[in-house]
Amino acid sequence: MDLLLNDVEIPEGTIEITEDTFHNHRLVSSVKIPESVLVIRERAFADCVNLKSIELPAGLMAIAKSAFLNCANLESINIPEGISTIEEGVFEDCAALESIVLPENVTAIKDRAFSRCTGIKNLVLPDNLISCSKTAFPNSCRYLPINKNYKYEDGMMINTYNNMLLFYDGEKKEVRTPEDVKGIAFRAFTGSNVTKVRVAEGVTSISDEAFVDCGENPIVLLPESVDYIDNSAFDTRTKVYCHKGSYAEGWCRNNPDFNQLADETI
Repeated sequence: MDLLLNDVEIPEGTIEITEDTFHNHRLVSSVKIPESVLVIRERAFADCVNLKSIELPAGLMAIAKSAFLNCANLESINIPEGISTIEEGVFEDCAALESIVLPENVTAIKDRAFSRCTGIKNLVLPDNLISCSKTAFPNSCRYLPINKNYKYEDGMMINTYNNMLLFYDGEKKEVRTPEDVKGIAFRAFTGSNVTKVRVAEGVTSISDEAFVDCGENPIVLLPESVDYIDNSAFDTRTKVYCHKGSYAEGWCRNNPDFNQLADETI
């Protein structure tokens, strides 16, 4: 591709924009993508520091990680309805990005998706979000509660529409989940310094890696209401307390990769 191009128009009939296609093309200022494109691969537009505008097709199905990394002058982006996951670092370091509107089909936002996007003034999140990394935004506890269905309570970000606890980024080492929470999201407590989490009655699901790499000798106390635990919900350091005869006890005893069921019951 000619490095001197300023305004780029992708040819009709193109199905995907491959990895690194425009990586570090610093003179590119605008890109028009045809409706035929379904996928934008990794780093396709990374480090296009003068890119200010881009038109994404309505039928786009996936945007890979770091696709627009460090597009420092990108001011706005339209996310098509077909996108369900905002991948890792996809808009990281897009400091000029002011408005982000995510469609209702988006259910997951991964690590550093909008990290260091310090110019954000408007952020609209979907109601159905079931997973959001605590590093997704430069200040998640500030931006997410702007939306009516999100609240930040005791270091926990909660989607009140589906009652999912998305992440914990607080400082307390012992926490209790709020009474209205129904599910613990993917990696919700991962990397935190918690050593004891009491999951309140009413929670029914524990997602994958929810309690991996927590504080020293972590303990998780599970209620009787839990009826689903992902196989990778806990690491081998985590000790689980649960009610005798509960689903959680059965899961702990029958999971070959887990051997930290506490002798005591709650």
